[in-house]
Amino acid sequence: MSMSNATEAAEGMSFAYSCQDPASVDACAATCVGLQACQACECSVIPLDVQGPWDVEALDVIFGLLPILLLIIVTVKPNPWPTSFSLPFAALCMFLVRTMYLAGDPLLAAACVLLGLLEALTPLSIIAGAMMLFETMESTYCLPYMMREMKVLTNGHPIAECMLIFSFATMVEGASGFGTPVALGAPMLVSTGNPKLESVVLLLVFNTFATVWGAVGTPIWFGFGGLKDLTEDDFMSISSQAAVAIGTGCLVLLPWVLTILLPWKLIRKNLLFIYLAIIGTMGPLLGISFASYEFPSLIGGLVGIGITGALISFKVGLKDLTQDDLELLKYHSDHRKGNPMDIGSVCEGSVVDSHSRSAKNTKTLLRGESSVSDVTGPRLNNEDDDSAEFNMDKDDVELANGKKEQSPPTIPEHDEVVAPVGDTSTTTNSNRDLERKVVISAAEGILGNSGSAGVLSQQQALDDALGPRKGWGQGFLREVFARTFPVWGVVVLLILTRIKEIGLKEILTDQEPNFEIHFGTFGTFRLSASIVFQLKNILTYPNLSWKYEFIYLPFFLFSFISFLTFGLFRKKLSQTPKQVVLVVAGRLKNPAMALFGALVLVQLLIRGGTSSPAFVVGTILADWFQEGFVVISPLLGALGSFFSGSTTVSNLTFGDIQAIAAESIGVSTTAMLALQAVGASAGNGICLNNIIAACTVVNLQVGEGQILARTARYVFALTTWATIIMLAFYFRF
Repeated sequence: MSMSNATEAAEGMSFAYSCQDPASVDACAATCVGLQACQACECSVIPLDVQGPWDVEALDVIFGLLPILLLIIVTVKPNPWPTSFSLPFAALCMFLVRTMYLAGDPLLAAACVLLGLLEALTPLSIIAGAMMLFETMESTYCLPYMMREMKVLTNGHPIAECMLIFSFATMVEGASGFGTPVALGAPMLVSTGNPKLESVVLLLVFNTFATVWGAVGTPIWFGFGGLKDLTEDDFMSISSQAAVAIGTGCLVLLPWVLTILLPWKLIRKNLLFIYLAIIGTMGPLLGISFASYEFPSLIGGLVGIGITGALISFKVGLKDLTQDDLELLKYHSDHRKGNPMDIGSVCEGSVVDSHSRSAKNTKTLLRGESSVSDVTGPRLNNEDDDSAEFNMDKDDVELANGKKEQSPPTIPEHDEVVAPVGDTSTTTNSNRDLERKVVISAAEGILGNSGSAGVLSQQQALDDALGPRKGWGQGFLREVFARTFPVWGVVVLLILTRIKEIGLKEILTDQEPNFEIHFGTFGTFRLSASIVFQLKNILTYPNLSWKYEFIYLPFFLFSFISFLTFGLFRKKLSQTPKQVVLVVAGRLKNPAMALFGALVLVQLLIRGGTSSPAFVVGTILADWFQEGFVVISPLLGALGSFFSGSTTVSNLTFGDIQAIAAESIGVSTTAMLALQAVGASAGNGICLNNIIAACTVVNLQVGEGQILARTARYVFALTTWATIIMLAFYFRF
């Protein structure tokens, strides 16, 4: 392998090394007998035992990354392949590269395929459990209850809505991950009357600040779990370093991010509230990250919801909306760039449209105005034909298609009790309670008047299931406690099983006693008393083993809480437990294929020590870029999330390359992996899977390219900021 300033290592070693200082070459010749020794000499290491047939470094890198390059191409082409097909295709390509170009051991490659299929069961089961939990929350009306309370709490204030959903999305990411916050949060924003395109873009960017930890730390403990010599302390270090980069980035960037949906003038008026809400979420997240790599997003978001809710209730830093603010919102809405209807459709229908129109009309009532068209202007949802562009007329409404439609009548029985948004100084407690009831019932009346019978029946069923809101003296706190049980129940179980000092973690992960079944050269199967499944020595390779801790993994905890929630609310269900299981099973088909392909690709990429494609590519790139590799580190992470749709898969794919590069150039491995994790988190903003899912649930008919163009600048800004922070505090050259 040709390279500048290179010489063969000591006798018996299968690598060469390149020293920045030519004078170090001779000095290292006698001492460079391993990675650590070469690192002490400030030399980078290049493997000699595995390389392409032409002995050209550039070709080794190209072929080593070829499956990933092909994956990117088929993902971004005009008619993109679904990840359920593209990831298995990339895995097949990596198998061919290992055996045909690198001439690797075919038995080892086959063992990697088997191990990848087994390893995919861990994230797949976590996804299944998370889906089951949130389907259960929907079926038992816990999630609709939370959304109703959020609407009442924010009282139509756009800043309050955005910051509360920011905390909510952070909490959901910590509980389930895998795109769930965007799929839940975007409909919540749209249902409160916000435009679809901006709601989707905002949630995608919100999600970039929380996915470092994903579902109870999966991107860290599972994403980096296969790397050699990483300890619990290393995982904690990765968590805390990433939290510092993400937390400071959130303080700096989030006000700018809010301009996606809101005018800067309104944001500037409420900066105190915004920063207090950010601190309320990111403060606990940052603090927890130094003690745990599993709970930062979950607990940070949960505490953030409480703090943000209190800030909204007591109007701390939250300015009342004035008439000038409403006019500014209308102007901002009218002058948004582009019309998504000009771009191809990628999604299906949704009832969110009806809730969106309902929310706009509800806000009219809360502002004490007599015409729907007078107030919907500031918060237009102009992304599709179902969404109308209203003129400021009292008698009619001009739709986007040029037709005119009679404005729905207002609800006069509520006129005498409503007050302008934010102005409650002269509102009695009785009137305030009545005002809040408008939020719950106005949608039904307006939808009924407009002839939307199907949606009306759904709304009526929802109101019947939830019942009227209870006052403080009518069991309000008890109802909140019960309806939020799925969330805090999961948090309590996770804490009990994750804190080592409690003792449950050791019991649930104990591999002794066990019984074994030997399957010849296939491997040895073990099952312990704690229901820990293992397959050891896969295809005779002693370092290839699989483990699945059934009770300890979040899948069991999510399923257990779902079962208890069904029992608690069994009298009123929109779906039976059997129906929920069938829904989850149906939704798992495509993610399962994608994850099987992704994990096989990862195992083929990283397994084999110095003979693995990751080692070859990582050491060569480190030699090419030297310290400059730090700059491209987060971009690799973002790239992984872009094509795979998962922070965990991105860490699995590039974690080994990042660790090898860190060792080769002599910098902190945990710092490099933290930068990889931040980049992977940021990459969720440009993840095609998340974009398509969010568009589908809100019926947004746009091409992925338009959303990518809107989110890319924020993704790049976050990775740039994280690189600056990590270079300033954690990297030492």
